[in-house]
Amino acid sequence: MSNWNTQHLDDGLALRYLDGELPARKARQVRRHLEACWQCRAELESMEATVADCMKYRRQALAAHLPEPPNPWADLTRGFDRIDAELSAEPFWKRLTHIPPSLAWSAATIAVAVLVCAVYYQLRETPAVQAAELLQRAVAAADARPAGPRRYRIRTSNQQVTRTAGLSTAAKTAEAPMPPAIATLFAEAHYDAADPLSARSFAAWRDQLPQKTDEVATVDNGYQIRTSTDSGDLASASLRLRASDLLPIEGKLEFRDRNWIELTDLTELPDGDNGSPVAISGGAPVRPAVPSRPAAIAPGGSASLSDELQVIAALHGIGADLGDPVEVRISSGLVEVSGVGVSSERQRQIRSALESVPRVEVTFSDPGAAPAPVQATAPEPAPVFSPAPQFQTRLEQQLGGRAELERFSSRVLDWNEAAMAHAYALRSLAQRFPAESQAGMSAADLALLRRLAQEHVEALNTNFRGIEGVLSPVLNALGAGTSKPSQPSASTAWQPAAEQVFRSARRVEVQLSVLLGVTTGEKASADTPANLLAALKDLRANLDQCQLLLAK
Repeated sequence: MSNWNTQHLDDGLALRYLDGELPARKARQVRRHLEACWQCRAELESMEATVADCMKYRRQALAAHLPEPPNPWADLTRGFDRIDAELSAEPFWKRLTHIPPSLAWSAATIAVAVLVCAVYYQLRETPAVQAAELLQRAVAAADARPAGPRRYRIRTSNQQVTRTAGLSTAAKTAEAPMPPAIATLFAEAHYDAADPLSARSFAAWRDQLPQKTDEVATVDNGYQIRTSTDSGDLASASLRLRASDLLPIEGKLEFRDRNWIELTDLTELPDGDNGSPVAISGGAPVRPAVPSRPAAIAPGGSASLSDELQVIAALHGIGADLGDPVEVRISSGLVEVSGVGVSSERQRQIRSALESVPRVEVTFSDPGAAPAPVQATAPEPAPVFSPAPQFQTRLEQQLGGRAELERFSSRVLDWNEAAMAHAYALRSLAQRFPAESQAGMSAADLALLRRLAQEHVEALNTNFRGIEGVLSPVLNALGAGTSKPSQPSASTAWQPAAEQVFRSARRVEVQLSVLLGVTTGEKASADTPANLLAALKDLRANLDQCQLLLAK
C-alpha cells in the first residue's frame, strides 16, 4: 500500500486489487486492511459500482445505438479456388515468373530479420551468462576468503541500521534484531536478510526467479550486476563487486511500490576484534572494556578517560548516544569521534556540542551514494503484524479486531525500540568505564558517570513500565500464569548489573517479537506468553538492582 501511515488505500492499489493484479502476499494485506477499514471498503464498493455502470452503458447504450456495418463481408473462397486451379495447371518453373519483385524483396527482408533476431537473442542471453558466471566466481571467492566479521549499512527511505555479518554465535545473541519494517521488506522480497550484501544471497534470489533480465556493466574498479523481474514485490536488485577480489561493496533492492533498500559495505573490523556489536539503529556502539587507558592527563596533554567521559556526556546531551552511527575512542592522544552516514544537520549538532571539549577530533564520512529523493506521497509501508496462529484470533478478540491489534503492536514495539536504545547506551557506558577504572577518576567524573547511567535506567524504567502495563493483562488472558523473577546477581558495582539489565531487555525484545510475529527466527509456542511475562519480571528485578547500586 502506498500510504500505510494514514491506513488507507490509494486508487491505483485498489484498482489493481479489483483486477486481481496484486501478488498473493500484497493481496492478503489489502484484504486484511479492508476487513478493518470502513472508509476503504466503501471506496472500493464505489469503484466496483462505477465499473458496473460502465459495463452496463456499453451493453445497453453503445451496443444498441451503433449502426450496422454498411455491407456484409464478401465470400472470397470461390476466388481463391479459381486461382489455385489455374496455377496447378502450370509447371513449377513457370509459376516463379508470377512472383512480383516486391515479394522477392520481402523474402530477402525476412531473411535479414531472422538474422537480426538471432544476433539480438545472442546478445540478450550474454548478460545472463555473464551475471551467472560472475556470481559463481564471487561465491567461490567468498568461500576462499578468510572468515571474519564484516560491517555493512542498510538504509531505507526513513531508516538506517548498521549490521555485522560473520559474527560468532555469542555475538549474534547480543546484537539487536533487524528493525521490523526492514525485516518485512526483506521477507516480501524473498531475499536473505541474514547476509544481504553477499553474492550468495543475490544469486539465491536471482536463481528462484521464473523470469529475469540481467545487465552487466564494468564500473570504476569493479563490476555491476543488475537483475530485473516482472514477478514478486521486488522489481530489481543490483550488486557491485570489487574487481580485485569480487567482494560485494554496494547493493540496492528496488520494490514496485517505490520502496528501496540500499546496502553499503563499511570498513573491515580490525584484527583481533571478537565481533562485538557495532552501531545500530536503536542502540549505541559497544566495544570491550579497556581499563588500562590513562585515568589522568598524560604528559604532553594526551586525552584521558576523563576527556572521553566528557565527550560521552556531550553526545548524551543531544541524544547522539541513542542509535546514531557515531563511534568514540581514544587514539593518538585524542578522543576521536567518527561516524558513517550521519546527516549534515546531525554532524553540525555534534560538532557544536563538542566545541568546548578539549582534545577531540571529529571526522565523518559517507562511503555510500546519496539515496534517491523520496516522494512525500509514498512513505515506507508500515509492517504488517502477523501474530502466531494460535494467538492471533484470541488477541484480535481481546483487543477488538485486526485494526486494534495492529495499533497495539505498533505502540508496544515503539516503546520497546525506545527502551532498547537506552539499554544499549547503558551497556556501552558500563563497558567503557568498568568498575576497576573508577579508582583513578575524580569525584566529579564519578558523579557524572553515575548521573548518565541513572538517566538511562530511568528511561528504561519508564518505557518498560508502559510495556508491562499493557502487556500483562493480555498475557494473563493468553494463559501466561504466574512466575517468580530470577534472583539478580549479587554484584557490588552497577556495571555488571547493567549487563544483566541489557540481557534481560534483549530477552523481552526477542519474546515480544515472537509473540507479535515480527521475527523470522524463533517460532512461537504455547509457552511464549509465559516466557515473555517471566522476561518482563526478570527485567524489572534487574532494573531495581541496578538502580539500587547506582544510588549508593
